[in-house]
Amino acid sequence: MSNHYVVLARRWRPRSFDTLIGQDHVTRALTHALDHDRLSHAFLFSGIRGTGKTTLARLLALCLNCEQGTSSKPCGRCGSCTEIIAGNHPDVLEVDAASRTKVDQMRELLDMVAYAPTHSRFRIFILDEVHMLSVPSFNALLKTLEEPPNHVKFLFATTELRKLPATILSRCQRYELKRVPESMLVSHMSHILEQESITFEKNALELVARAAEGSVRDALSLLDQVISHGNGTVAHATVGQLLGLTHGETTRMLLNHVLTGEGKTLLETLSILHQSGVEPESVVRDLLDQLHLEVRTRVTRGTRTDVGDAPTPMPRSISLEHLQMVYMVLNKGGHELRLTAHPWHAMEMLMLRACFLAPVPDLDRLIRMLEKNPAQGGGNSGHRSDPATSSHTASTPNAISSSPSPMAPIDRRSSVSSMEPSDAGVTITRKTDRFPDDWDHLIAYARGKQPALAMKLNTQLACLRYQPPTGQQAGCIELQLINDCFGTPDAICDSVAGLIRQCFHEEINVSVKTSSDVNRPATLLEKKRSEQEASLNQLEKELQNHPGLQSLRTRFDAEILSVMPVESRNIH
Repeated sequence: MSNHYVVLARRWRPRSFDTLIGQDHVTRALTHALDHDRLSHAFLFSGIRGTGKTTLARLLALCLNCEQGTSSKPCGRCGSCTEIIAGNHPDVLEVDAASRTKVDQMRELLDMVAYAPTHSRFRIFILDEVHMLSVPSFNALLKTLEEPPNHVKFLFATTELRKLPATILSRCQRYELKRVPESMLVSHMSHILEQESITFEKNALELVARAAEGSVRDALSLLDQVISHGNGTVAHATVGQLLGLTHGETTRMLLNHVLTGEGKTLLETLSILHQSGVEPESVVRDLLDQLHLEVRTRVTRGTRTDVGDAPTPMPRSISLEHLQMVYMVLNKGGHELRLTAHPWHAMEMLMLRACFLAPVPDLDRLIRMLEKNPAQGGGNSGHRSDPATSSHTASTPNAISSSPSPMAPIDRRSSVSSMEPSDAGVTITRKTDRFPDDWDHLIAYARGKQPALAMKLNTQLACLRYQPPTGQQAGCIELQLINDCFGTPDAICDSVAGLIRQCFHEEINVSVKTSSDVNRPATLLEKKRSEQEASLNQLEKELQNHPGLQSLRTRFDAEILSVMPVESRNIH
């Protein structure tokens, strides 16, 4: 009697398309191709590890070379099927491409293509991890792969589809295998354990499925380890100890400490987890899962579909914006834990960073506060027009609300009111902002209304003439472009006139000269730079003659290379 133990992943390897889980889209296509004799000469299976790429290639080889005939349901008992399952069929050559990357080895393999199969229908080449082949090996394979003999089939498997040349991809039928859902993994492991007569807890299998990340082989390999660790049983506590996982209640308590800013209690809980042998990356991963579940629950209003979900009592006062910020901090910091020499130190600093994040304010509440207190918005940008009293007097739009006296002309630069008709037929009086006295104030006003236009006016236009409107005559603004980067003169003209018409209800004669004109005045930006340069030059002269610096220069043979201003900042 042999004592050789075969692991679950090998013992429960699928022997038919029906027993392969999670890849129905691939098995359905292959079944139809086999039943209707529409088989390609080259197949390519791609996907993450442990999802069934090599298994599919072997199953396809079984279907092609079964002695009962080519079909989607091989017998599995004939000599050909038995040899393929055992891995010693003379016409089915399975090659690890990672160990045969050289072009000479590929040529030796391709020399076998010309020979007919010994006692089977097809000569089948299975190349696993085909992306490991060298570029010369791929080039040597191209012509044969495009037009192989009728008795040859190529079956490729890879976990790195992007590393394959496009010339190889275009010659194959591609099938991309998906991650197996956790619920399907749990059902599959439950079936295996029942057949193996092993007692288990379903929540333990849920932990194993989550750790497998969609890989059937990883799940079964980990299950083998859990069975050994638990002395023939699969228990939730055993899996948690083996994987270094935190208990669900501990994770929720830890997350509450982070969200409520309880730094001292947070460190005490982390110290207990450290003594229990929990891995730092596992703690971060569990916290991210809890945050994801909480945000998803709030957005979907309580609908949950994940395996093993449990209620997560978090303070409802914590906004979604703050939860998203904590998630981003933990997610980014979690990737850096494996790079440090002291993971737990980095873990504590990461958790404290998330713990002392400033809570994100409620944006809706801030907007309502600004609407109630427009003066706090800053400058003209926060100014809101207030409705005035209604008038039953018929009036045209943009008319002045009061008639000017012939002896006292109105200064149109002062704050006035315009009359606008409403839907009810009455005229609403709206307050109009005071017209700016000069070009600098007009640009300052435009920064609050149209920032993009204000940038153009500040950097690309020089003011030749600025005349505000008065009671006797209309206003006039003459500008000159310094280059054509920000549009044509007509476009600039329309933008400035439109701003003035919208905000001040004035018709201003605006003209813009092209950049080809010379002898222009400086723009506001150029004036500001000139003033700063003059100020720095004056400051440098004063420093050169400063007695304290004179002694330092003499003592250390020093030289003043440049002078830079210190920006004043408001500290709150």
